[in-house]
Amino acid sequence: MNVPVKRGLIAAAALLLFAAVYECFSHGVVSAFMVGAFLIPLLGECLPGLLLGRLSKRQRPGEGSRWLWGAGLTVLTAGSLFRGVLEIYGTTSRLGAVYWAVGFALCLAGLLSYAPRLLQKKA
Repeated sequence: MNVPVKRGLIAAAALLLFAAVYECFSHGVVSAFMVGAFLIPLLGECLPGLLLGRLSKRQRPGEGSRWLWGAGLTVLTAGSLFRGVLEIYGTTSRLGAVYWAVGFALCLAGLLSYAPRLLQKKA
């Protein structure tokens, strides 16, 4: 099992545990954003990690691409938790949209910075 898969599984398990504990103290209020936050590292780290592990070392993402992708996933996860906390508390905030915009922009930047490397011929 490679590092991104392990990191994604650990993050997903930690978020699932956090959501379970947080909702135990939420007086019966449940938020899909809080419960579903574990899916972001699970699908965003584990799935690409399994797929990219099959590529040659030369075609794998560079450090910058991996950093941008990971930062995007972190921001998306924080945004999901933020939205979940606000829903459980019973309020809303327009600032939550910033998390989604920045998170998706960072993930897109990671993908775009990886594209030239992926298109290189195999050596």
